[in-house]
Amino acid sequence: TAGLVLAIVFIVGILQVNTNPRNDVDWLNSSDWSHFTGAEKTEAGIKIWATERVINHSDTSAAQPNPPVNIRGSYLKVPNDFQINMKISGIDNEATVQFYGQVPIIYDEWRQERPSIRLQIKNDGIYARIWDGTASSSIDERIFKLNLKNDASISIVHEQDEFTIQANGRMIGAIPDHNIFSDNTIWFGSDAKPGTEGWILHKLTAHSLSKEPAILTDPISISDTVDNPNSLRNLSNKNARKMPIGAAISVGPLLTDEKYNELALSQFSMMTPENSFKPQVIHPQKDTYLFQETDILVEAAQNNKMLVHGHALVMPKANPEWMQDVPDNELKQVMIEHISTIMSRYKGKIAEWDVVNEPMSEDDIDYNGIQKGIRKQMWFDVMGEQYIDIAFKAARAADPTAKLYLNDFGLEKDGERWDAFLSLIIRLQARGVPIDGVGFEAHVYHEPADTIDSAVLKRHIQTLAALGIDSRISEIDVLGDDPAFQAKQYADVLQVCLSEPTCKSYGVWGITDLYGSTTLSDRYPIMRGDSLLWDFDYTPKPALKSMQVVLSQP
Repeated sequence: TAGLVLAIVFIVGILQVNTNPRNDVDWLNSSDWSHFTGAEKTEAGIKIWATERVINHSDTSAAQPNPPVNIRGSYLKVPNDFQINMKISGIDNEATVQFYGQVPIIYDEWRQERPSIRLQIKNDGIYARIWDGTASSSIDERIFKLNLKNDASISIVHEQDEFTIQANGRMIGAIPDHNIFSDNTIWFGSDAKPGTEGWILHKLTAHSLSKEPAILTDPISISDTVDNPNSLRNLSNKNARKMPIGAAISVGPLLTDEKYNELALSQFSMMTPENSFKPQVIHPQKDTYLFQETDILVEAAQNNKMLVHGHALVMPKANPEWMQDVPDNELKQVMIEHISTIMSRYKGKIAEWDVVNEPMSEDDIDYNGIQKGIRKQMWFDVMGEQYIDIAFKAARAADPTAKLYLNDFGLEKDGERWDAFLSLIIRLQARGVPIDGVGFEAHVYHEPADTIDSAVLKRHIQTLAALGIDSRISEIDVLGDDPAFQAKQYADVLQVCLSEPTCKSYGVWGITDLYGSTTLSDRYPIMRGDSLLWDFDYTPKPALKSMQVVLSQP
């Protein structure tokens, strides 16, 4: 009898250990999909369609895919062993799902692929690819051949150091995990085949395969900020000028990195969306506008009493491919509709815009001919210099209350670039173009070549003021090899702007080197720049202190 009791206890113990109550997490019905680019919640499920969104590199040599991630929706926190289950229809159109261990980073003009697993589900099988964050291309690929109809149930099972893929209840293959979920967090991403009607996600659940449960976690709030009396915004508000202090802010880290979120929303009183308004991001196809990310940023600004400076409506280096292929006789109307559609949506919510960004050429030869220093690109090729007139007039019509800026780099120095730019401003005014201000980007990437002379900058601002044109420091970032030099440049430029009534705001091109745009493109391992106020580990630099000192002066 005693032996029988022990046996029963032993069996019950085994059942208790091996029986997992599952506690399925309903990821589909418990998450926010309204801000997910390329998705729409329907009665049948989440409809996924192709955004065809890409990033044109700054040298325009390549276009990099930029599929969306649901960063405003809930993400998973999981133990080491877990299972994700999906039910999908529309496989005839190809369905792509991607689970990210870390959200990709957009470094101004390129995307770092961070750890993730992508499943491309087709009629003839499932194509699995893994990125581990060490290269722009996948580091492992497996093809699991099988016949799939239009509907299928797909599962990913993670146990120990391996993923197994299941289709319709049958295990079809395995792939090493390459430690991509080492942070025990998972974000959902998806894509669809261009030219199709897309596909529908009917079910998305997850459960733990261990005692520790899988849980859904909300994204970081964009409403709650920490009040810091020494923040740049508070110090500026105490200053007689009360000048807005801004930063370029990226939607990805704003919703996924708590330290970034806190600095972005507590330190600054003005926001410049870093990438989300660029044509290639917001308008990737002729009849497709993607407002989800820009809506998030504008909402964050409103919640935190920040002004928004829209960047940028017309930007030669950031045109999507479809726009580049528009027939010449239609290009003018395309530009007008692009400006009108975006500005009308945010009328009254965005205080000012970079209507045209970087119109001046980088080639010396263009300053000696009929171009008069204007950059040669598709808008200029079709409409000549008047493309700037047309853009500003369309912007004024779309929102008569918004301030309209022309933004460019290299304007802080004397020379043919400044002379040509000033001549352009005079010509625009003579033609009645409604330009309100000029943005001085104030990038300092090389010492001494890019060093900003305070006296020259001050004189240029005064020259524009005499023409009735306001100024702003729009994108300052400074080489950090010499922290003392970096601090002095930030402080000197701020002091000039504060001293000139027509210098209306001061904007830093980013917050932390962790996400800084001076990170070298397409270089792995990542080679970060050092040009911003906080280091990659969020250590404040002497440059921050130098700005605080300037703002604290009477």
